[in-house]
Amino acid sequence: MKFIRKLFNLYVSAQRKKARFLRELLGFIPINMSVYLMAFKHSSVSAELHTSNERLEFLGDAVLDTVISEYLFMKYPLRGEGFLTEMRSKIVNRKRLGEIGNELNLQRLLDYHRGYVTLNSTILGNAVEALIGAVYLDAGFAAAKAFILNKIMVPYISLDDLQNAEVNYKSRLFEWAQRYEKELIFEVLEEKNHNKVRIFSVGAFIDGELMGKGEGRNKKDAEKEASREVYHKLNIDAIMEW
Repeated sequence: MKFIRKLFNLYVSAQRKKARFLRELLGFIPINMSVYLMAFKHSSVSAELHTSNERLEFLGDAVLDTVISEYLFMKYPLRGEGFLTEMRSKIVNRKRLGEIGNELNLQRLLDYHRGYVTLNSTILGNAVEALIGAVYLDAGFAAAKAFILNKIMVPYISLDDLQNAEVNYKSRLFEWAQRYEKELIFEVLEEKNHNKVRIFSVGAFIDGELMGKGEGRNKKDAEKEASREVYHKLNIDAIMEW
């Protein structure tokens, strides 16, 4: 039955052009075309939220995080949790996924209201995650993992470049706070001497609530570490387009 469905999708279905595009993109013939059509349906053309790609985006995000986390865990056996978290954040941030979506020509399949919505990296990045969710449902985790590693990681991600890329977490955190009208302040929580070296402990407060801590030999470095912790804790990349 699966073989017949594949042939139908490629040669008979009204969606055969899209099925052929997906075959070239994914490396296999899709079986359940409906799940892929939903992956590219933006909420601007869908009356009900459950018929847009938002649920698939949620699923694809989880699969992507799992695959990338495992990949980095195996790639860097001697690096700590902080390094792995930061590398994963650099890989799966919305802007980068949007750029990859553009390179994959996903705009050819996107269904969105052109009168009200402007195509941007957020929409394309969401489509990448929704597509991963669709692959997972249609072909299973192994196929989704192969797609992520072979079609995203290998062609478009340079781990060496990402390691050298510095993220200004404090600046981004202030931009987020300004956009969403949050009060962000840093306060020194403690000063201590360790082996004759002064160490500052700084807290990052959002609307009066302590959200992260950082330590450093000066206040600037401590604030940077506190910002990094809050940035990842709140998953700022998922809600901001840089």
